[in-house]
Amino acid sequence: MDKNNQSKKERLAQLQDELKELKATLPEHCAGTKEYIDVHHASTMHWQKIEDIEEEIKTLKTELAD
Repeated sequence: MDKNNQSKKERLAQLQDELKELKATLPEHCAGTKEYIDVHHASTMHWQKIEDIEEEIKTLKTELAD
């Protein structure tokens, strides 16, 4: 395995951990209920960060599959 693939795998693992943390801190989880409370919702920035990380994960997985 070359050094570039190893660093991509490390970055992928880091992003997956970060994504898991971001999703775990969504307000729906901290409400203590399965029902969505519309006055308690994630910020646009929180959702944007989740989307950015998901896109980077997708890109890295594609690169590593080649």
